[in-house]
Amino acid sequence: MTVLGRVLVALSLVSACGRQVRVRAPEAGADHLGAIRLEGNHAIATGALEPALALHEAIRDGAAMDPYLLTVDAERIRAAYLRRGFFEVKVAPGVEHGGDHTQTVVFTITEGRRAVTRVEIIGLPAELPPSSTRARVALREGAPFDYDLYDAAKQPLRALVENAGYAYADVHGTVVIDPIAATATARYEVVSGVRCTFGTIRISGPVPPALVTAIRARLQFAMGDRYSVSALEASQAGIYELGRFSTVQVVPDRGAGGAEVEVAIEVALANRHELHGGGGFGYEPATYEARLRGGGSLVPASLPLLTLAIDTRVAVTIPHSLARDQLEPKIRGLVSLQYLDLLWPRLRGDVEAGADYQTVEAYTWTGEHVRLGLGTPLGPRWLQLRAGWVLEHLTFSKLEAALDPAMAPGCPTITPPTGDTPAQRLGLCRTQLRGAYQVSLVADLRDNPIEPHRGVYVDLRVTKGTQLAGGDLAYLQLTPELRGYVSIGGVVIAARARVGAIFGEVPVTERYYSGGTSGQRGFSERRLSPTASQCAGGGSSVVIGGAGLIETGVELRRQLGTLGTVPVGANMFLDGGDVQCRADELDPWHLSWAVGTGVWGKLVGLKFRIDIGYRLNHQSTSSDLLANVFPHIGVGEVY
Repeated sequence: MTVLGRVLVALSLVSACGRQVRVRAPEAGADHLGAIRLEGNHAIATGALEPALALHEAIRDGAAMDPYLLTVDAERIRAAYLRRGFFEVKVAPGVEHGGDHTQTVVFTITEGRRAVTRVEIIGLPAELPPSSTRARVALREGAPFDYDLYDAAKQPLRALVENAGYAYADVHGTVVIDPIAATATARYEVVSGVRCTFGTIRISGPVPPALVTAIRARLQFAMGDRYSVSALEASQAGIYELGRFSTVQVVPDRGAGGAEVEVAIEVALANRHELHGGGGFGYEPATYEARLRGGGSLVPASLPLLTLAIDTRVAVTIPHSLARDQLEPKIRGLVSLQYLDLLWPRLRGDVEAGADYQTVEAYTWTGEHVRLGLGTPLGPRWLQLRAGWVLEHLTFSKLEAALDPAMAPGCPTITPPTGDTPAQRLGLCRTQLRGAYQVSLVADLRDNPIEPHRGVYVDLRVTKGTQLAGGDLAYLQLTPELRGYVSIGGVVIAARARVGAIFGEVPVTERYYSGGTSGQRGFSERRLSPTASQCAGGGSSVVIGGAGLIETGVELRRQLGTLGTVPVGANMFLDGGDVQCRADELDPWHLSWAVGTGVWGKLVGLKFRIDIGYRLNHQSTSSDLLANVFPHIGVGEVY
């Protein structure tokens, strides 16, 4: 038998569009097609064959069976079986007539044997081992033949040969069928041509000299290196990461046909100015929250590797019950400078200064801070190291009633404060100067950082507070986090574990909280946290946060379909967590657990979620049936 590819191209199935089409009523007394039925099909379900048949057009028009469309559909069904390796398949169309002039088309399918696979790869360059080449072909020896798997292997095989230096490589595929032995031999013929090296590298476009240097520093190849498509793709991605170009094309010139391949790098400068703004509204069982954010950035023409940015954030937390008669405003203003390729390629230098006015459950704090930082990849781009220094000046006021300095036993009015009151033990009776060194190591192997389906994310953060950094608190803070993602049958399984611990003097604003849409969803925002009385004595039941944190969980996510053009899906989750006053009080065997479910939809690229969590333990003693049920509204993935 001749090459299968030509037959299958001519007889390929046409997918159904899924549009709502009005069915026209047939004329009275006239024959009309009413239904299509498939018989004898076992290897391919009716739902995968019948919706794509052209005879549905006659049903919609209220017309009689069309003999031409009957023949076309029989060939379409046969083509579907040929693609699966059923080369002996027979499709017999027939028409049944009902008493009311209704016709039913019946396709009787005799499937026959399914051919098994043989694979041949010829013409390989000597330096390519057959084992690594064979791994690029998903078809397995002796397995049932599948045309889609055969066809999909051509491009990976070509890329493998090109990466070995053969810029003009091509792969020709044929399928040779032996109907007697019921085998299908997938034969790939590699035409490699001459082995090549990279030639002259040209950068086109009005590019400042500093950016030309940055571009060349991100190239994964040089003149004389062996030709490689992977090197071209990695270079293009690295140049994009600069954030200075709207388009980047790294184009090899294969037209000359010689052993040296010249490369043209074509770039277009991005806009040097940017303004951004946005807002949002959140709901928690105990509060509402409104947020606004705005800012902008500027890249000076004379310093194209420098970015000057400003950012302003305003939020207001509104309790459902205004018994405290208090809103919780939060205002932050930031000014920052970032310089790319500071001392060597990919080394980023950051300077940030900011001011805060923040109201939380127990107090209001104001402060100014300055940060310095350096960041660089450690070899691959997915492994990032950052080291920095922070100096923050904090002042506390408007303490919660049981901690109010105007009420005994609060903060003494004399200076310096003396005694041993709850407010003093929490560090609220004095201005804090927090100076610390910070180091973080992030390994991001996710397929998509916004909506991951596969991969691993690891984040290790260490902060050391010391007088050497300019502060008056001595502490060590460790916050490791691990996330993992697996996709099985359309279901994404996501899991995480996060631990936080502060040893020594605990900075007020660094305390850990849990609960809410991005934490343990069996509690409202920040409510899975110790109270002031638990951590400092006294009679205050307001949450104050702790020095020890554990958060863990697993979530199943699946897209269910679309509503119009809006993708929608659902998730199920199990969340665990705990926050304690001291890190050594954490007990991973006695966490608070919650189970729940949620729905989500994607609008303008954003994933909006509604989750409902139910506490499995540490339940409320209230008689309210919904006291342990907590709804949450959020944007994006929880982790």
